[in-house]
Amino acid sequence: MKQNNSSNDSRYNVNNTKDIAKNNKEQKKENNNKNNKTENRKNKNKMNNNKNNNKNNNNENKKDYNKNNENKSKNYSNDKKYPVYNPVKYKEIELSKIKHGDFYSGDVKILRKSQPGPVIFLVTDATSSVDAVIKDSDFETDEVINIKGKASERAGKLQIEIDSIKKSEKDFDKIIEQRAKPIRTDFSIKSDRFEKMKPHFIRVAQKIRRAVMQNQPIMIRHHNDSDGINSGLAIEQSIKGLMRRFGISPNYNLYRSPSKAPFYETGDVFKDITMSKRLTEGHGQKKPLVLVLDNGSTPEDVFGMKTLYTLGYDIIVIDHHNPVQIKNGKSTVCPYLIDHINPYLYELDSQTSAGMLCYEIGRMIDEEFENKLMPAIAAISDRCNIDETEEYIKKTGKTREELGRIGVAIDFIAYNMRFDPGKGLFEEVYVQPEFVNMINEKVLEGEETQLQSTLPYLKTQKINGITYSNIDLEKYTLRFTYPTPGKVIGKIHDRVETQHKGPVLSIGYLSDMLIIRANQPVLPVQKIIDRLQKDLPQANVDGGGHEQAGAIKFVSAHLQAVLQRIKVYLREVKLEE
Repeated sequence: MKQNNSSNDSRYNVNNTKDIAKNNKEQKKENNNKNNKTENRKNKNKMNNNKNNNKNNNNENKKDYNKNNENKSKNYSNDKKYPVYNPVKYKEIELSKIKHGDFYSGDVKILRKSQPGPVIFLVTDATSSVDAVIKDSDFETDEVINIKGKASERAGKLQIEIDSIKKSEKDFDKIIEQRAKPIRTDFSIKSDRFEKMKPHFIRVAQKIRRAVMQNQPIMIRHHNDSDGINSGLAIEQSIKGLMRRFGISPNYNLYRSPSKAPFYETGDVFKDITMSKRLTEGHGQKKPLVLVLDNGSTPEDVFGMKTLYTLGYDIIVIDHHNPVQIKNGKSTVCPYLIDHINPYLYELDSQTSAGMLCYEIGRMIDEEFENKLMPAIAAISDRCNIDETEEYIKKTGKTREELGRIGVAIDFIAYNMRFDPGKGLFEEVYVQPEFVNMINEKVLEGEETQLQSTLPYLKTQKINGITYSNIDLEKYTLRFTYPTPGKVIGKIHDRVETQHKGPVLSIGYLSDMLIIRANQPVLPVQKIIDRLQKDLPQANVDGGGHEQAGAIKFVSAHLQAVLQRIKVYLREVKLEE
């Protein structure tokens, strides 16, 4: 029995151990399931947190996106699924007021087209000009177009990046014509002479302003003396000011050059034609407007003017020399010009110098231009003895002597620079008195040397109450040095005038030319030329100038005959008592 119980206990223990093991395994499995559920719950929470974070981040990104696009003038609707793009609002504003970042829309005229590469138009709305860039376009210079695009700054300069372009029917010629009217139309001094010519002043200024606004290059050709230099600088500086405000570079659109001859000679004409090709080739621009100053009015100028006219150039003459032949208010050069302002066309005389005329026109071209010294210096240098000269002198705050010394400095520089425009150098004489004094000392030395050589050989006599002097400049002056023969006879004339009362006529002669100076128009230069041409046709006499100053050319074999005829003319003069 004991044995059986022992066997049963042993079976019980084995079974019991199996049950315990089974229970432990199930318990462990249950615990593992609980742990997995807890871990899953944690992971799920973590995923939800990440999802929420992502959602928040997406909302933040969307806010930033909307904010950024708002700065770019792009607005989106509140529809979360489908954002709607609203087009940029272009502004119709003047080009003179456009700034970086503006979206521009407007009608413009093409002034220039540059290729290859992307097409770069220079366009204007008559208030200013700006470059407009597009990949390619068939539109050409002078066409009127409507463009839209964004203004941006490149290398310190605004340009429009064209988004759309189409043809416009707007009449731009009328707009530019209206804009070209001078803003300032008053004169710097009171002058009956100027008032008589005022509509002409305004008309000439308007034509020059219009050329600037149409990006037409401008070439200035002027006489190479103090009056001519002041004329050229006044017009050049006023045009530069207008060009810069209009967004046009003077470096590529404005050229100035002096003429040694007192007329627009053929060589200068041909040089200007070749220069104009350099200015315009490859840019699709018009031929330059040619401005001839302190020159251009006489029959000697006809061939040059006719040459330019034939080749399609526009020419304006601003001069005060005697045109000689005037019929119905027109001179011999007028048929070849688009305008000609000259006091003689208004029955006035040469006492209104070209420097005076150009200064007043310059003030109308650019309402911000001022240089009160220019007209006063020009008037003194050209011996203009009229009330206007005194008015100009008063305006400067300087004495006649001070202004005269500046004129001498300009003449000296012009002589040494010859055909060079002297860019930047002439401007110094207006602001550097020490420079002016130094030049005048040098000039005085030269004058004393020349007078020392000439005065002992000067022949002076009284003819019909007129003090007549002559000197052989070719024999008794130093050549290729300053002062020139013309300046020498001027100094001699001044010396004689201080020693004799009444009319004084002085002549310096070379083998084929006379240089004449007088203090009264008892025998005007043009009258001498007219009579010599009639009396000595074989001498082929020609020349020009003013009533009291000028030059006469002829065949050298007839020198003595010419001098003798002038004495005859003096004896025939009837002086007013």
